[in-house]
Amino acid sequence: MGSLQVRLFLTYLVIIGVTLGLAAVSLFLLLGGYRDEISYGNLEDVSTLINDKANFELRDAAESGNGTPDGQYLLLVLSAAFNQGDPVGTRNTAVAVVDRSGRVIDSASPGEGARLDGAVVELTGDQANATDGGQGVRCRIDPPEGPPLICVSTPLSTAVLEKFPGTDATAIVVARPAAGLGEVLGDLMPRLLSSGLIGVAAALVLGFLLSQSVAAPLRNIARAARSVARGNYRQRVPATGPAEVRDLAANFNRMTEEVQRSQQTLRDFLANISHELKTPLTSIRGFSEAMLDGTVDDPAGVERSARIISNESNRVLRLVEELLDLSRIESGQVSMRQEEVDIRELFGHVEEIFALRSEESGVHLDVQLSGRTTIRGDFDRLEQVLNNLLDNAFRHTPSEGTVRLVSREVQPGLLQVTVSDTGEGIPLDDVPHLFERFYRANGRPNGKGHGLGLAITREIVRAHGGDIWATSEPGRGTTFVFTLPAAGRPLARPAR
Repeated sequence: MGSLQVRLFLTYLVIIGVTLGLAAVSLFLLLGGYRDEISYGNLEDVSTLINDKANFELRDAAESGNGTPDGQYLLLVLSAAFNQGDPVGTRNTAVAVVDRSGRVIDSASPGEGARLDGAVVELTGDQANATDGGQGVRCRIDPPEGPPLICVSTPLSTAVLEKFPGTDATAIVVARPAAGLGEVLGDLMPRLLSSGLIGVAAALVLGFLLSQSVAAPLRNIARAARSVARGNYRQRVPATGPAEVRDLAANFNRMTEEVQRSQQTLRDFLANISHELKTPLTSIRGFSEAMLDGTVDDPAGVERSARIISNESNRVLRLVEELLDLSRIESGQVSMRQEEVDIRELFGHVEEIFALRSEESGVHLDVQLSGRTTIRGDFDRLEQVLNNLLDNAFRHTPSEGTVRLVSREVQPGLLQVTVSDTGEGIPLDDVPHLFERFYRANGRPNGKGHGLGLAITREIVRAHGGDIWATSEPGRGTTFVFTLPAAGRPLARPAR
């Protein structure tokens, strides 16, 4: 019972069983009326033969010279004729003559069937049709003994009427017992059982196929999940089965892609940080051993070695501090101050910082401010964002080039800041990876630092409820764009 396929299969069987049961009950409730309708139809067919049969018996008796049969004998002959070949037996059909009031005058019931003498016929059809030679009229008879009978009343012909002298006879009635539920079931049960068995067999096959169509893709996903748990992140599953299962398979494939990418990022991170630490630590170790073993013993050499050790130590310390800063921002441990920041003040501050660098490098710094001038955020962290972006722009812009810092309100409550340069640009394949840790674009040969600045910049912008992206055209420059909420808008929760 623990298997999903078994549960689905049993569920299909239960549904099919309940459906067939309800259909059978409904059919049984409707079968009585159906059987009565069939019985009435048969009796109506028989009633059309009454006068013909009676007239034939009269003519036959006259030609044979045996005398004219009386009414009772005529009824017995008709009754025997109508029951000939009846699958139910001779007790099934009775023949009676009724008067104008509907009372039975005389009757004949072959075998041990109950006699109808004295019973009253209740017409259920249109009695206006009961004319001489007309169609039979449906009726019911409640005999003194036995169950009710259904019947058809047919007007008597003139020749037959003569056989019932001294009576008020008007019609002859052909009757049989109303169909009971047991009789109906006995008649239809073999057919119902055959149909039911065929339906159950088809249901078993279809139920197995349907359950298999759902369970098989889920088993594939389960096997793939176990494979991923063992470290096979290239595992993918085909999107087959119902829509929900196909969606699950597609999401599973996306998840494994993300896990694979995350594992690759982790491996790249470990490789990059190992590379970043190896160079300064090698320098520190080499110069410290040179000083210890006396290889460097003159004051100038010792001073130079100590300076290199100090610089490389500071480089390692900055790397560690940047990594810790990035980790704290990503985990939400660093809370951004929620204060109103004047964009003019922020831009003026960073313009002063880069003014001397602009003059020394010959790169023009163009600052433009339009629209809203107040945002909500952390002044120091936003200054760190602009310093990182402007430092990259100046570093990769040649003399006589231009670095632009532009601010504008793109929609009510949302400010957009753009930092662009006219440098050598970045290859298009590198643009999607600019904000990854330790990533350096191959097209930017003057890269310095550890490749963490843009990663930290992205996390600061996201922690302020904004977004950041980059566009570049090789040979014409690069543009970094980020958005910030205006003053009065709630600060978003820090990015994970």
